[in-house]
Amino acid sequence: MELTSIILCLAAIIPAAFYILYVDMFDSHKPEPRRLLFVAALVGAVVALAVTYSGLFVFPEGLQIKETHPLMESLSIGFLKLAIPIEVLKFVALFIFLSLNKYYDEYLDGMVYSVSLAMGFAGIWDVWFITSGLDTASFEIIEKCIFIILVLIPIHLAASSMMGYFFALTRNKHKTWILVLALLLPIVISGLSFTLLFLLGNHVAYYIIIGILFTILSMIFYTQVFNLLKKDGIKTL
Repeated sequence: MELTSIILCLAAIIPAAFYILYVDMFDSHKPEPRRLLFVAALVGAVVALAVTYSGLFVFPEGLQIKETHPLMESLSIGFLKLAIPIEVLKFVALFIFLSLNKYYDEYLDGMVYSVSLAMGFAGIWDVWFITSGLDTASFEIIEKCIFIILVLIPIHLAASSMMGYFFALTRNKHKTWILVLALLLPIVISGLSFTLLFLLGNHVAYYIIIGILFTILSMIFYTQVFNLLKKDGIKTL
């Protein structure tokens, strides 16, 4: 059991760290101090721990993720118990972090810090999600690792990329509607992803649908990155 826990922790933490470094790679023109990326990830981890042990907005104990659930129940869990509280807390944490960060001086930095914070959150929260929110007896360890790497981490990555993009747009234009989109669209992305999970169950149909969804979102991600680089006058291919 101890070895299983270690492997699950690594399955969540290693991909999260990889995505932080991957997004930071695009910021080669004026890279952020690595210590601040670590601090952002640490802030996300603290927020995840606060959510986990506060007794609020937690994943219902014993809920079987392999089973299908009615539409309204899936929507309620996907949005009210997961997407909305999680994305709101990440939004508030990112807002405070960027407001206090003197190195936030390029458009792309919004995405870099957003992804760093979200991956810190995901690394901690996903370990808790997969070990305490599911019936561990019904899952093999390899299934858990695949689920973390292919589903849970990408959900946080996609939502945080969208959040960071719109936060970046507010660097010089402090418009309320842009901040609203920075919160609303991540809620929609993660909410729909979780809703589909509970509606369809954790089987091949969900993996196919979520794979197509994240392929589309990855294309949007690259468009966002190159647009932000161009705003800073950095030439791209």
